[in-house]
Amino acid sequence: MERTVKRDYGEYVMFCVFMLPAVVFISVFILYPMIQSLVLPFFRWKGYGKLTFIGLKNFVTMFTKDEFFWTALKNSLLFSFFGTVGTVGIGFVLALLIDFKIRFWAVYRFLFFLTVSISVVITGLLWVKVLDPFGLLNALLAAIGMEHLQRVWLGDVATAMPAIIATAVWQYSGFTMIFLLAGMQSINPQLYESATIDGATRLRTVFSITIPLLRHVFSVIIMLQLIFSFKVFDQVWVMTQGGPAGATEVLGTHLYKDAFRLVRFGYGSVIASIMFFVAFVFSLIYIRVSGYAGTVNRAARN
Repeated sequence: MERTVKRDYGEYVMFCVFMLPAVVFISVFILYPMIQSLVLPFFRWKGYGKLTFIGLKNFVTMFTKDEFFWTALKNSLLFSFFGTVGTVGIGFVLALLIDFKIRFWAVYRFLFFLTVSISVVITGLLWVKVLDPFGLLNALLAAIGMEHLQRVWLGDVATAMPAIIATAVWQYSGFTMIFLLAGMQSINPQLYESATIDGATRLRTVFSITIPLLRHVFSVIIMLQLIFSFKVFDQVWVMTQGGPAGATEVLGTHLYKDAFRLVRFGYGSVIASIMFFVAFVFSLIYIRVSGYAGTVNRAARN
């Protein structure tokens, strides 16, 4: 009995020793920043020196005096919505083309996913050159006799945000394609064979079999894309830095400017907390509406 107790105690000590580095790392680099981000909105702090408690003043300033906050929030929501619709929609079409085994489908699968592996900075700089007034897009429009469509794409208030959203869709459609393609390939082929025997066309099988059976894959992908798109920063910063005239300002760029350029870390933490709150609330609403939570609970019970 005593030997068993000593062995159990030794195993407990070894467990603690091996867990200690992970606990320290998580505490220092995850838990402490999370707690600090919840506390800083109630203080004025320049990143050094003493913290000055100011209560809800940062929140009042943001909601009543910050002219760029509401623009940034609107742009973040627009980017999140249209970016998600674009990446999921195009990703689904690409996954269908590959699942149909069109000619050279393996090459297309590689090429479609290749954009995901490219750095966001490189992608942004590449499209800045393409969308330049003397860039590839305007040159192509001139070559086909459509000069009237030429624009200063990233310098025009009307086209800057759509151009950035299109760039994000181009880069991340391959990400959704891989998930949806995996879901399609897990569907029993006999379902398609039975539908074909009954006279269903390929398009009909897509709407009657593929989409319904991918419902929960769509739920996960849409939720992930909504969150990723809402907290966008790098794509916008590389291409426009929030310009022109704040037309592409999103919460991520607004936070960066206030916290690191204006050295207002307390106020920047307020914007970060709003980003977290909005993303969290929309995630809960989406999970509720999509019925994904109920599916997970039923699967767990089974």
